[in-house]
Amino acid sequence: MREESPYADILWRDDAQPLSRAFDDIYFSTSSGLEESRYVFLQQNDLPQRWATLKPGDTFIIGETGFGTGLNFLTAWELWRQRAPAGARLHFISVEKYPLHPNDLRRALDLWPQLQPLAEQLIREYPPLLAKGVHRLHLEQATLTLVVGEASEAFHNLRLEDDSRDQLVDAWFLDGFAPAKNPAMWTSELFENLAALSRPGATFATFTCAGLVKRGLKAAGFTIQKVPGFGRKREMLRGRLEARKPSQITATPWHLPGGNPEIKIRKVAVVGAGISGATTARTLAERGIEVHVFDQAPAPGAGASGNAQGVLYAKLSPKPGPNGDFNLHALMYALRYYQRHCPESVHFSGLLQLAQTDKERQLQAQIGQWLAPYRGKSLATEVTPAQASEIAGLPLAFGGLYFPQAGWLEPQKVCEALLRHRNIHLHYARKIDQLTATDCGWQLTSAETGLQEETAKESVLTADAVVICTANGIRHFLQTAALPLRPIRGQVSSAPADDLSRQLKITLCGEGYIAPAHNGRHCFGATFKLKETATDLRAEEHRENLHTLAEMLPPIADAFSTQSISGRAALRAATPDYLPIAGPIPIWDSLEETYAELRKNRKRLIPQKAPYQPHLYALGGLGSRGFAYAPLAAEVIAAWLCGEAMPVCNTLAKALHPARFAVRDLGKNRKGVAS
Repeated sequence: MREESPYADILWRDDAQPLSRAFDDIYFSTSSGLEESRYVFLQQNDLPQRWATLKPGDTFIIGETGFGTGLNFLTAWELWRQRAPAGARLHFISVEKYPLHPNDLRRALDLWPQLQPLAEQLIREYPPLLAKGVHRLHLEQATLTLVVGEASEAFHNLRLEDDSRDQLVDAWFLDGFAPAKNPAMWTSELFENLAALSRPGATFATFTCAGLVKRGLKAAGFTIQKVPGFGRKREMLRGRLEARKPSQITATPWHLPGGNPEIKIRKVAVVGAGISGATTARTLAERGIEVHVFDQAPAPGAGASGNAQGVLYAKLSPKPGPNGDFNLHALMYALRYYQRHCPESVHFSGLLQLAQTDKERQLQAQIGQWLAPYRGKSLATEVTPAQASEIAGLPLAFGGLYFPQAGWLEPQKVCEALLRHRNIHLHYARKIDQLTATDCGWQLTSAETGLQEETAKESVLTADAVVICTANGIRHFLQTAALPLRPIRGQVSSAPADDLSRQLKITLCGEGYIAPAHNGRHCFGATFKLKETATDLRAEEHRENLHTLAEMLPPIADAFSTQSISGRAALRAATPDYLPIAGPIPIWDSLEETYAELRKNRKRLIPQKAPYQPHLYALGGLGSRGFAYAPLAAEVIAAWLCGEAMPVCNTLAKALHPARFAVRDLGKNRKGVAS
């Protein structure tokens, strides 16, 4: 089973003060907590003065130990909104071993009515299940990356072990419970990780003057200055990083692009306007980048993203691992993402994953045990057949996992909404035939589609970076032809709703799926035909979908079988390990040459970076979970492209990396992609 950090065990005192039972210490003073936060962390890091000198487009990053109630974050965010110029971006990275339950967080922040507008935004975006790992929240004029876990480990998990990429943080808030109460947090490893993640000249401030803190900071390269503390506290510490030590390479850096020119990315070409391209374009546009989206179809969402109804779901796992972890974090991120960007096109009335087999029932029972320590039922809860029937509005023979916040969405409308941004320029009916790297970036050779060959207009466009988001079409390009994507045909069926089927209130998933009626019809399906590339409609696959539906809702399947059924077939793209591809593209023969010794010893440390294609990225392999996976995968792409902190831990970033398959083949001495 998973080892998860449970929510903080809070004792609410008679004076409304939240106290941690684990550390027998208060989170803040109700009489002066706000003023103390402003004095210790904002003033002693010189934030008012530093933010007054920022320019539009600048990013300022704060790192914090001990998120607690979020009070320090809210005070920093409040000041940022007052002092920072329009267009500047605040990124707040905080770690917390024992996060507050959403109910406790609300109760704690209710003590500060002057912060309520900001607190409400935080509470609205707060994840429904704060499992161990990285949680990224997007707020007005601020991004919050909340990492759940032990502090030193959490910060280490944000590092890519690349000195140039890991230098992120401008100012540190060293908070958390006092060293006397929580000595396990204040370790030499923590201070080493703080230094590794610091930009040159990064500052820090902390309420404590404990000897182990002073010694640890000095050893990590920080200068120390004692200044008067707040209120009755005689002294506190502040300082800055003066002598950053080079990071030691502890693992072969196959994931780090070598040879990429250090340029300011101002213009990006996104190839593909399905859900992966739309989410990628939007996340880059929101960073102020000029984005040009190309698609050979005349409108967005014409491929696998073009069904009338798309189901948002993921497969949870009770065991830790890349697949289960990514599914969990991607689902929670996607639920917030679509509500924020296109609420009019989502229908999150609930989703039920039915346990139709003994194997699935056993798995869901384990998931239920894992979810039990997380009080509340806002993400998922196990339900009996009777409970499932009541929730669905129709009799069901199976129980399952109920996701009250999930459901279905309108794919093409979602893509259209995401692509409506002042920094996004759309180029439909244009097929990109070739990508060519130049000294000035990339040239994209394009031709208009839907015309006779002799009349098609060919053109050459340029961009600083390119992101390929064309599903199976990713392999069309020479630079990405080696990626092991495999096509999977899927046919969705559609039937008119009747009085009985209209009683279905939520989306059902099992061996297949069915969504509630929309515009008088239900979508249900879908078939799964590996390595088939034809997209013709087939009567036998409609019958297959009806048979699958009959296992869930026999009366409705019987009624549909007498109706005129329509549908749509499209191709999904999947990877061998069922995780998406999201990251930079290597030069395949150079990668194999650089790491050839892995064929003899896959654990060998080879400290060199391999040459990569200059600012070329791919997002694909989403399989049948594109709407759940795409938003977080697009954020991973943006982090790689913009040199930002990852929205996932470093192990997950590697698990999504396009080069992972080639490196695995080297370690197993298989025939390489360059052979």
